[in-house]
Amino acid sequence: MTITEYLEGRKYPGRLIIAGATSEGKAVLAYAIMGRSANSRNRVFAFDDDGVLKTMPFEEDKVEDPSLIIYNAMRQFEDKVILTNGTQTDMIWDTLAAGGSHRDALLKMSYEDDEPIYTSRINAVYDESQSCYSLSIARKEGDNCVRVLYSYPFQRGIGHCIHTYLESESGLLPPFTKDPERLEIPDTLEELASELWKALDEDNRISLFVQLGDEMTVLNKNNGD
Repeated sequence: MTITEYLEGRKYPGRLIIAGATSEGKAVLAYAIMGRSANSRNRVFAFDDDGVLKTMPFEEDKVEDPSLIIYNAMRQFEDKVILTNGTQTDMIWDTLAAGGSHRDALLKMSYEDDEPIYTSRINAVYDESQSCYSLSIARKEGDNCVRVLYSYPFQRGIGHCIHTYLESESGLLPPFTKDPERLEIPDTLEELASELWKALDEDNRISLFVQLGDEMTVLNKNNGD
């Protein structure tokens, strides 16, 4: 299934992560942010001086609550790249630095405290030296937190996608409870970024980060992209 086919008709998957590889074996990571509230929409992606990908306020004077929208989205630890939808990026980094694993970090996570939605925490750890990547989700189920981790070897031209929400006819946003979706991955940064940005609902897309091999790009709706 292509990225376009999968996202077509999905008006609000929320935050979305894709990890995989091109047909030439180049590593691929992508992270998309969508937003409906004014606070969620007031964001852009930017890199700091250390190369850390951050979510930043577009207009600082309009920030209502920074706790769940401003965070390090991507960091690198040795030969591993960490990409998440929240402050757990730093938790995973700290866990790896202490000799732990993605699984160890996941066991310490819970869903976000944003009642009544309780947004799931979604995460990717890409280990290019071991030719594999893992995706994980910490989501609310009843009064409990369910934590699921998936591990994949590199498959040329293939990636896997997770996101925070599944849409329902009631308009509610239940958590993503499926297995990661297997997707075809384009071969160039330009193709991947263009297809993914266009596939995201135009009204709700906010920012997109894409890395393919050593190349990276960022698209921000607030900057006119």
